[in-house]
Amino acid sequence: MDPVTHAVIGVAVSKAAGNGIALSDPATMGIVIGSVFPDIDILLQKWGDYVYLKNHRGATHSILGLAASAALISAVLSGFYRGAGMQELFLWSMLGCLSHTFFDVFNSYGAKLLWPFNNKKFSLSLMTIFDPVFLALLMGYILSGGSIGQVFLGAFAAYLVFRMGMRLAVESGLKKKFKNCSVKLSVLPSMTGLFRWHFILKTEKSNIVGEKSALKGDEKIMRTLHEIQDEAMDAVLHSAIGKFFREFTPLFHVTREKVGGVTRYIFIDLRYYVRNNFLHHGVLEFDRNNSIVKETFNPYSMSRCNLISGR
Repeated sequence: MDPVTHAVIGVAVSKAAGNGIALSDPATMGIVIGSVFPDIDILLQKWGDYVYLKNHRGATHSILGLAASAALISAVLSGFYRGAGMQELFLWSMLGCLSHTFFDVFNSYGAKLLWPFNNKKFSLSLMTIFDPVFLALLMGYILSGGSIGQVFLGAFAAYLVFRMGMRLAVESGLKKKFKNCSVKLSVLPSMTGLFRWHFILKTEKSNIVGEKSALKGDEKIMRTLHEIQDEAMDAVLHSAIGKFFREFTPLFHVTREKVGGVTRYIFIDLRYYVRNNFLHHGVLEFDRNNSIVKETFNPYSMSRCNLISGR
């Protein structure tokens, strides 16, 4: 979720918990600050996209990191709210922090809940990073009182159930249509519309990437990427960029091309497809002696190049 949505979630959680929505309320401040604080890892952007995205939704989004963040927030707030106890401030701050990671798990990027014991990113793949319907319903709840506020809260819960139902219906339809060719099917929210879903069919020989509308029921194949057979694949996957991609995304593909005396392997994150191209890439280059020449991470576009190693 984006920072504004996280803050709105924090305010909504505080209201649902019976707190006053005011700067003078330590509970509200603890929840709201906690609801945005895990994204403090944005400070890692100072060292570039590679360092930031390698660590984003990691330590600060884990259960251990949330507890540490809540302890820090409560310690700072105790200096401003003398009458509030540390335990109380910690619990409210922890509630806000938990709301942050909980809703981050709703999108396809996921979060490392069990870091540092497990680097797996947990994801429900239900929503995009920004959802205007989600935000509007929460704002309606916050700004309304009495029974109208409860209607907005009920509509918000119903919307989450509706998105789950959409995802399951799309997944079921795709399994029936491609039952003879799919080894593994992944369904994710599309970046091109609230009612469109991105899907990846992994077969023995290729990755088929497409999109399906939950309203119209139509689907289209956007890319068919054939698996390459290469003796160097073990070295490719265990390179720095290979290790990064295996942790960065559960859905990636590797292509190969030769440019002069260089063999270039291109990693593609299959989760995000925008404007006829995938969002995140990585490039690994070998020379004629099978020595690594260069490794780069190319987030958002191929032109945005972050050198990992090499010349």
